[in-house]
Amino acid sequence: MKELMLIFSLLIGLKLNAQTYKLYQTDNIYNQLKLNTKTGEVYQIQSDGQLFLVHSASTPYSEKSNRYALYKTENMWTYILLDKFSGKLWQCQYSVEGVDKILSVVINDNELSFTETNKFTITPMTSMFQFYLTNDETGEMWKFQWSTNGNEYRWIEKM
Repeated sequence: MKELMLIFSLLIGLKLNAQTYKLYQTDNIYNQLKLNTKTGEVYQIQSDGQLFLVHSASTPYSEKSNRYALYKTENMWTYILLDKFSGKLWQCQYSVEGVDKILSVVINDNELSFTETNKFTITPMTSMFQFYLTNDETGEMWKFQWSTNGNEYRWIEKM
């Protein structure tokens, strides 16, 4: 009985300590990105203590940890933000050249699923600008592209 209570206590402790914030070290040694895995909020943190908002919360009242993830691209300034529940995607860029160079733009704003489970992952293709988005529960796939050249070069299509 004591072992059962210990295991139960450990499981509750793990649930309460789910990771809400995750730090991503960028290729620029003076900057990290801080992601709120519940809300999707992303901040650029500089080694001198400055903090800049890259992406505001997409789901501000979410209570589920590990809903969002950042994926590094081959461009050192660009990351892809993925909502692992819905398949929504954003291109997030940090910068050391000023706040006007920091941005977050939509790649996919359509919900591809309406259940609250982690099901979407992304995988890079041979082009540094293109990735696969996969629903790991159903096997459905999309191809998408990010770009620094404007919205007309950002797209997603079902395969």
